Parts: sequence; C-alpha cells; structure tokens
Amino acid sequence: MENVAITGMGVISSIGSNIDEVNRNLAEAHVAVQAAPWAGEAGLDYAWVSLVEGFKPEDWMDQKVIEGTDPFAWYAIAAAEQAVAESGLTDLDPRRTAVILGTALGGMETIAASQHGLDTVGVEGASRKMQLQALPSMAASQIAMRWDLHGPLLTLSTACASAHDAIGTAARMIEAGMVDVAIAGAADSARCKIQILTMGLYRMFTQQPDPYKACLPFDVNRTGVMPGEGAGMLVLERADRARARGATIHGRIRGYGSMADAYHPSSPEPDGKWEQVAMEDALADADLPGGVDQVDALFAHGTGTHVGDIAEAKAINRLFAGHDTPLPVASVKGHLGHTAGAAGVFSLFGGMASMQANAVIPNAGTRDVDPVVEFNAVIKEPFETKVETIQVNAFGFGGQNASMIVTQE
Repeated sequence: MENVAITGMGVISSIGSNIDEVNRNLAEAHVAVQAAPWAGEAGLDYAWVSLVEGFKPEDWMDQKVIEGTDPFAWYAIAAAEQAVAESGLTDLDPRRTAVILGTALGGMETIAASQHGLDTVGVEGASRKMQLQALPSMAASQIAMRWDLHGPLLTLSTACASAHDAIGTAARMIEAGMVDVAIAGAADSARCKIQILTMGLYRMFTQQPDPYKACLPFDVNRTGVMPGEGAGMLVLERADRARARGATIHGRIRGYGSMADAYHPSSPEPDGKWEQVAMEDALADADLPGGVDQVDALFAHGTGTHVGDIAEAKAINRLFAGHDTPLPVASVKGHLGHTAGAAGVFSLFGGMASMQANAVIPNAGTRDVDPVVEFNAVIKEPFETKVETIQVNAFGFGGQNASMIVTQE
C-alpha cells in the first residue's frame, strides 16, 4: 500500500483518554491494574483487571445515544470524536467516507445485565432497548449517524484480531479508490462478571495475589491474561489528499496480512508457523525496499500466556533471525491488559508512540525474559533506537491471525 495515511488518532483506555497521556504512560511502563468488582467471590479469589476510570459518556454524546448503546460503543464514539477532531477534517464527504469498526464482545454487558434483571426482578428488569444496545454493529452505526455518513459501514468480529481486520479493510478500501477517508478502529468493554468469571474458569489467568504480576508478556514467570477495555480509533485518509490539505501525517499503513491458523479454538499452532505466515503476508503486501530488514521494531500480541507467548516468540525468532542486532519487541498488554477486539489498535498506538520518541516502549512489568526469546524484549525503560518502520501483530481465538506494517511519512 502506498496511499493510506493516518491523520487522526483517538483513545479511551485505562492508561489515558488522550493520545499524549497514553504515550507518556506507555513510555513510563505505567501499569493500570485493579481488583475486579467481584474479586473474592466464589470462583474469583483473585481477579485483576484494567478498567477505564472516570469516563463520562455525557461528555461525548447526548442522552438518547447513551441510552441506546452499550459501554463498548460509548468508548468507540468518544475515541472517534477525538480522532476526527485531531485529523482537522471538518467536512466529511458523506459518500466517500467509510466507517469500519471491530469488536470481539459487542454488547455482552447489556445482554448479561438484561438477563440478570429478568431473572431477579422480572420483565421490567430487562432493558427495553437491549436489541439496539447489544448489537456489535451499533457503535459503527452511531458514528455514521454522528457525521451523517453514507459510505461503507462495516463491523468485523474476528476475536482479538478485530482491530487489525477493521483497519486493514479500511486501508484497502482507500488504496483501491473506493473511499477517500475512513474512521476505523475497535472497542470492547470488560465490566461483565460472567466474562471475567469464565476467563478464570478457562484458566486464561492465574488467581494469584500480586496485581503487578497480572500480565507479564514474554516473562518466564507469566501468569496469564489481565482483562482490559477501551477503544482506539484512527482517521485514515488518502495520503495525497492529506498532503494537499496540509494535514499532519502520523504514519502510513503499508501492509496488512490476515489468515487462518486453523489449529485450535483457543491455542495457536505451537511453533507459531501460521503466525509467521501472517507476518510474512503483511511484509509482502508492504513490499518494503529493505524487506524484513527494514523493520525497526515489532509490537507483539504478547498476551502473557504460555501458549501465546511461546508460539509468537518462535515465529518472531525465525522471521527476524537475520537481523544484524536483536529486534526490539514490546507488548502493551502489561500496561493496559488484553483489550479483546481493540488489542491490535492499542499495539499500534504503542508503535506510534515509539516512532514519535525514537525509543521502543518497554514491556511493563516484565523482568525475567523467557529463554525461548531470541529478540530484544524491551524491559524496564524505553530502548532508544531509530523507529521508522514497525510491524504490529494481533492474534485471536479461533486462529484469527493478522499483522500490519506501518511506516513514518
């Protein structure tokens, strides 16, 4: 891809609700962690989560929209407002602007709350607007209505690769000339008791007492996933158009690969074979002059689980074995948890922050790097180096493998 620019970014997260705050907390290895509201109950002796604090939907949308949407959509709408404002676009062409969003969980919180209300109170305990609130597509629809847009409107749900697939699809639409601008990204919420409880039952995390061990990507003492939440949104635009109007270009989407692992519902192929193929597909799509050697840093899916980290590490080891120096690699999940469908866009933000600072952010919390790692898993403090080309991974349950290449302008 040659003509896809990032001209706007917006974020709602546990480590900040504006890009500057998020960048600072990423560089400082800040860990946002707290006990889940249900910690201590049967089945959840310990449960550490990373939740958005102090968010007020009324600051971003009117009451009618609040009442008709689930919290995951609130986050998406607020992040989209930020991204469009930062882009400087004041007149979006209704037929030439796409809205492409991703979400893994959609309105799970609304469904669970309505079922609980029905079971405990009766019919009046269920939300009369549940059919609207629960729809995974409602966040994108509300964003389209906010700006009166009539271009392509899509919601993709590909587990933890949802953000990558939404952004990649939007980028390809722009590259193909289908649209000039796209509002793209992903959002998910993590405030549903049944979600956290069942993650514990499935042993996605270890119930242990130290909050700062809740997520340790690539650490030999890893304890599993820390559930997180939030939204990350981008404004993508034809690069020639962005330059012509004097817009700030934060980076360019250059390559995108998405394919099936087809191994297991929740575990990757142990050697990372197909994750490597997704990474190679993204590099082939980018067609960089320097090939794989041009990649300055990689932002890993890096969940902090044994099966996930080991497979991804093996894939990275093989793909970048020829680098003159070990490739710096970081995961943002130690900072803000696993944000489900939004995971890929938060990893992208980690990469953009590293580009801006020419210093790769550290893996927050990680101290004892697993011996399987042959790359430079950055720990403790940012690693100063040129960062002009990055690769960003997003791998999801069901074998959803996606990777992306982003360069500076």
